[in-house]
Amino acid sequence: MLRTHLKLAWRNIVKNRAFSLLNIVGLATGLLCSLLIYLWVADELAVDKYHENGDRLYSVYQRQLFEGRVDAGFSTPAVLYRELKLKIPEVEKASPMSWKSSKTFATGDKIFKQEGFYVGPDYFDMFSHDFLEGTVTSVMNSPDNIAISEKMAKVFFGSAENAIGQSLSYENRSQLKISAVLRDASSANSRESDFYVHWDMFLEENGWAPDITNSGPPTFVMLKTNADVAAVERKIKDFLTPYRDSENSISKVELGLQPYGESYLHDNFENGVISGGRIDNVRIFGFIAFFVLFIACINFMNLASAGSLKRAKEVGVRKSLGAKKGSLVFQFMWEALLLSFISTVVSLVLILLVLPYFNVLAGKDLSLGNLSVLSWLGILAVSLLTGFLSSSYPAFALSSFRAIDIFKKNRNANASSKWIRQGLVVFQFALTIILITGMLITSRQVNLIQNQNLGFDRHNVLMFSFQGDSTRTFSGLKERALQLPGVEAMTISTNPPIGFSNGFTNVEWPGKSETDPTVFTTMAVGSDFVKTWGTEMLQGTDFSDKSIADNSGYIINETALKVMGLENPIGKPITFWDGEAPIIGVMKDFPINTVKTAIPPLIIRNGEAENFGFVLARISPENVVQTVEALEEIHATILPEIPFDYGFSDMRYDSMYRSETIFFTLSQYFSLVAIFISCLGLFGLVIFSAQQRVKEIGIRKVLGASTSKITGLLVKDFLQLVVLGIAIGCPVAWYFMDQWLTNYEYRIDMPWWAFGVAGVLVIAIALLTVSFKSISAAMTNPVESLRSE
Repeated sequence: MLRTHLKLAWRNIVKNRAFSLLNIVGLATGLLCSLLIYLWVADELAVDKYHENGDRLYSVYQRQLFEGRVDAGFSTPAVLYRELKLKIPEVEKASPMSWKSSKTFATGDKIFKQEGFYVGPDYFDMFSHDFLEGTVTSVMNSPDNIAISEKMAKVFFGSAENAIGQSLSYENRSQLKISAVLRDASSANSRESDFYVHWDMFLEENGWAPDITNSGPPTFVMLKTNADVAAVERKIKDFLTPYRDSENSISKVELGLQPYGESYLHDNFENGVISGGRIDNVRIFGFIAFFVLFIACINFMNLASAGSLKRAKEVGVRKSLGAKKGSLVFQFMWEALLLSFISTVVSLVLILLVLPYFNVLAGKDLSLGNLSVLSWLGILAVSLLTGFLSSSYPAFALSSFRAIDIFKKNRNANASSKWIRQGLVVFQFALTIILITGMLITSRQVNLIQNQNLGFDRHNVLMFSFQGDSTRTFSGLKERALQLPGVEAMTISTNPPIGFSNGFTNVEWPGKSETDPTVFTTMAVGSDFVKTWGTEMLQGTDFSDKSIADNSGYIINETALKVMGLENPIGKPITFWDGEAPIIGVMKDFPINTVKTAIPPLIIRNGEAENFGFVLARISPENVVQTVEALEEIHATILPEIPFDYGFSDMRYDSMYRSETIFFTLSQYFSLVAIFISCLGLFGLVIFSAQQRVKEIGIRKVLGASTSKITGLLVKDFLQLVVLGIAIGCPVAWYFMDQWLTNYEYRIDMPWWAFGVAGVLVIAIALLTVSFKSISAAMTNPVESLRSE
């Protein structure tokens, strides 16, 4: 019996080649997109979930409350881990971790820059790493130890076995012993690293770090087994209060815990509460996958139900010959399941072809081989469910007709079938308009990010690290570099001016409220920073290497001026790290982090005398390669043992918004796919409608109806459904995109025109799709359609 059903199903698929092809192409395309998104989403959800102690690992975040304002983030005091481990019994292990740093290592004649982290002594007891050489117990038992990746071991020593126990020169000032070699991190690790250095070195290199009132790096804790997390949160909530000055007692600083495995996806705060982050993109892509697959399934159901009505006489004959309802139901279902299975196989073949390009686009290393058995079962279940749902209506509806009604052409069910098909078309285009509108609004937001007035000119600024000493100074480098025709300006900064964060509250100024808890960010820069970075002085002057007095002054940004409330700030004293010094300038705001966060109040110190940090060089857009090569030669003569590892500020800026760029690019492709699938289904329904009304069209032509009138008759019904779908989809799209835009501190106004453009685009494409077949049907010779009459 099964063999017979399959044979009949295959014959009917071959017999109705056009409908079968439309079904297979539409469903295979939908499955292709959904599976690609599933692979991406599964990879994102797996990040940082592999640690053996994952259920006990937590990220510590800091929340500051003052007069109804709440700020929060993962920046914490650099020595917080010691105090938590000492004073909170439930904390078994604790470790800070720096932001990723680029450092110079050397052995023999091999000198390379590598990127890694400073971590606490407990780090490797908390987080899972695959040790190729060395052990967990010895890896961080000395500040002179370093753990390196297998990749770094091969760079310097050829293999992990050769690297263990060897020494590396660190920043040309100390020797570190390799105590462990770790297998290279997988994509499941959000903090990929070439090396791990002891935290004591971080405290030694950053003078502000030992002060518990200063914040910077994140802190992680591992709780004891069966510890009450809620009780621990209550204990640490006011943990920092005793360490703060009494003058700040009205403001509050609180600590909280977040499961470490959630930190990668849930890294945004709103009013001091964890709210969204990368998880928003994961959810949106999850919805897109569902929508695209659902649109494909609607097509499948529509075409299956439309095509099955052509077989009403077949059902009537088979019923007259004694066929049971169950037999007919199984026949229709087997056909749909076979089509669904073929579509699934086609989609898997397409994935193998498309996946390499998708990986480049998404910045991933996805593979079908990474799918679990459960995922494969899910794919099979989707295929079976699609086949079952698409066949359910025609199978049960047609098989329930009485044979006598079929031959009398008294099929009242046709009306209900028509309403169901029309409803599905409306829903399908509502989903399509949501995707297209979302794509247009995302495009505008990404354009704002890429082309907004940032308060600085990020183009043509070369950045490279500099580690000098008393004899090899930045001033010597700058003097020689400015003689190059391609170098327009040069300065030095303790931090790259974009993509960094720190926090300090010990700032005093005239008129400051005793209870003001404002957290300031600080950096030190050299002379000519304004010219080099392309920003603007609103008041006062930039630092100058010609004026010794500049060394004792501060520059603040617009936000800091608003916080301080100073009407005539130039010359007003600020008390900060280096004691009291006057404000010499007010600089225009420029973002130091993403546009998702507000620009913080910034105090800039004079760092002209610093011999380490990041050199910024504004270069001419002409002869860039020659200028970079000339700078590399100068760098090599001053610091021959330090690699010239450079980058451009616009590339660093763009990397901060990589997720938004990927999201926009992928949404473009998936929106186009949604349009294609929707129009494919619409095309199939027009074919069916033309076939159903072939005699009506013939009679109308005989009676004198023109081709344009007949075409309009066929087009009108379908365009009404498309317009209704647009009317339903636009408000829904407005709501969801407005919610998405709330994640950005700097966002576009909701563009009303995007909904009009999306609607016109969908109508135009639908009109072309419908008109193509409608004109063809209208031009058919009526003799062909009426000869049987």
